[in-house]
Amino acid sequence: MEERVKPGGTGLFMVELLASSGVFVLCAAVCIALFVKAETISRRSETLSRAVSAAQTAAEYFRACGGDVMETAALSGGRVENGSLVIGYDAEWAVAEGTEVFTLTLTPAPEDGWVDGELTVTGSEGELLRWQVGALEAAS
Repeated sequence: MEERVKPGGTGLFMVELLASSGVFVLCAAVCIALFVKAETISRRSETLSRAVSAAQTAAEYFRACGGDVMETAALSGGRVENGSLVIGYDAEWAVAEGTEVFTLTLTPAPEDGWVDGELTVTGSEGELLRWQVGALEAAS
């Protein structure tokens, strides 16, 4: 009598195992892509938050100095170029000159007893923010 080998479930088990492994690899790839995107968003958010903080500080200095750009430059550690306040920041957002990664520019526009100005912060990615600021009264 011939002995027959009974078909086992190993073939089906292997197909099932490969299918579940494929699904796991696909899910892992999606998760890794999401983590990379989250890191990029986090860095961009941190840069924007620091730019807003620097802009708020410069706007407050400008307001406290009554719109006087020279006085604002002395107070903030910036410089005056062509009548505009320019403050350079390094990669860690510390005021720097020569190793600037980010640049804040405040261009005043005196008008009827007020001094308005346009404040922009730029970086390697281009313009990060643009604000209109104003001092309470024009400097004499």
